[in-house]
Amino acid sequence: MTFDVKACGARIRELRMKNGLTQETLAEDLNITDVHLRRIESGVRGGSIELLIELADYFHVSLDYLILGRGGRTDEAKEELNQIRERVEHIMQLL
Repeated sequence: MTFDVKACGARIRELRMKNGLTQETLAEDLNITDVHLRRIESGVRGGSIELLIELADYFHVSLDYLILGRGGRTDEAKEELNQIRERVEHIMQLL
C-alpha cells in the first residue's frame, strides 16, 4: 500500500467536518495557517509527520488510519476491546 496524499487529505477533511470544525478553527488549534490546511485537505500537499501525528492525536484516530486508511478511531477500538473483555468475563462466570 502506498501513501495517497489526496485520500489522506480527504480523511482529514472528513474528520474535521464530523467534529463540526471549520478549517480556520482547526488550523488555529494546530498552529498552522488555514491556507496550509486547505492544501493538505485538497491533496495539493501532504502534511509533515509531526503534523500528521498531531492530527491523529487531535481526532483520536490511529496514524495508520490517517495516513493509509487502515484501522480506525483509537477510542472506538478501546471500547470494542472493553466490550469483548466484559463478554468473556460474563461467559467465564457462567461456566
